[in-house]
Amino acid sequence: MSQKKPPRQITVPEMAPHVHSFAAGENKVIKISEWLIKWISSALEEGKIKPYDMLPSKSDLAFHIGVSKSTMQSVFRYVEDCGYIESKQRIGTYIKDMINGYKLKKLTSKRELAVEAIKVHLAEYGYKEGDKLISTRKLSQLTGISNATIRTALGSLISAGIIMKKANSYVVINLSFKSGQIVTKTLAQKIAESMRDYINRNLKPGDRIPPNFKLASMFAVSVKTIHDASKLLVKEGVLYSRRGRYGTIVAESSESVHARMYNYEKVEQKINHYISQNCAIGDKLPSIKHLAKEFEVSPKTVKKALDNLAEEGFLAFSRGRYGGSFVTDIPQAGADAYKWLALTSDYISDMKN
Repeated sequence: MSQKKPPRQITVPEMAPHVHSFAAGENKVIKISEWLIKWISSALEEGKIKPYDMLPSKSDLAFHIGVSKSTMQSVFRYVEDCGYIESKQRIGTYIKDMINGYKLKKLTSKRELAVEAIKVHLAEYGYKEGDKLISTRKLSQLTGISNATIRTALGSLISAGIIMKKANSYVVINLSFKSGQIVTKTLAQKIAESMRDYINRNLKPGDRIPPNFKLASMFAVSVKTIHDASKLLVKEGVLYSRRGRYGTIVAESSESVHARMYNYEKVEQKINHYISQNCAIGDKLPSIKHLAKEFEVSPKTVKKALDNLAEEGFLAFSRGRYGGSFVTDIPQAGADAYKWLALTSDYISDMKN
C-alpha cells in the first residue's frame, strides 16, 4: 500500500536570508516580507521549490536574519495575507499553490494609515524643518492609533527622509511631501465586508460561524486577519462572541444579545454611552471605585471594561497624582480615520506642553 509522500522541508541555507542589515528606523517587517515574497516568486519560477513545500520555522529564520520571533510572526502574517503562504496549526507554514493565479489583495495597512495621519498632523499644525515632533504617546492619543503602529510609521517616515531620529526624539527635516488622506480600507475591513456578505447569504441569527481556520482558508487570509475582521463585526452587532464552547454566533435581537452578555460587556456599554453623552475628548472619567459603586459591580469588572475601551481607542490611561482614565475619542462619533481632528484647541495646547 503506497503512502502519500510528505512535503519537502525547505532549509534556511538554501533561502540565503541575507537581510539582517537594517538602516536606522527602517521597517524590518516590510523589508523582510518583500525579500521573502521575492524569494518565493523566483524560487517557484526556477523550479527550486514547489507548492506545499514547508518553510523553515519562524524561530530558525528569525535567528539567521537577526530579528525577534515576533517580528518573523508579523512577516509570515503579512506574506500570508498577500497569498504566498499558508500556516496550519501544529503543522507549519507551506508555500501556496500559485498556479491558478491567486489575485493579490490591494490593501492599506495600519502602518500606511498611521504614516498618512502623521503627515496630516505635520501639515495641519504648522511644523517647520528642525522642529521636534511630539512624543509617540501623544501621537497615539491624537490619532487613535496604537503606540506600536505609530513607531512603525515613524520608521517609514525616517526611510522616506521626512524625519530623523535625534537622541530620544524625532525631528522634522523635510516638509516637501504631498499628503492626501487614505480612504482605502484595511484588509481586516475588506474581509469583514466579505464575511458579512457570507453570513447574510448562508446563516441565520443564532447560527455559529465556521472556525477561524476554515474562514481563513475560505477568504485566503491569515487566522489573525479573520480574528480582527470578526472583532469588527462584533462591534457592529453582526456577530456575538462568547468564550468556550459557545464560539461566535450570528447576532439575534439586541435584547437577546444583551441578556447573554458578561457583566464587563454590559459595563463597557454603559461607559460607552456615558462617554458619548457627557464627555469631550480630554475629559477624565470618574475613578474605578466610583464606577464600580455606580454600576454595582466589582472594580475588577470595571477595569476590564475600561481596558477594552482603551484597546478600541476611546480611552488612555495615565499614572501618578493627576492620573486616571482620559477620553481620547467619542464612541459613534464617525468613521473618519482622522479622529484626532475633533480635538479641542485647549486639549491640543495641553498635549504640546
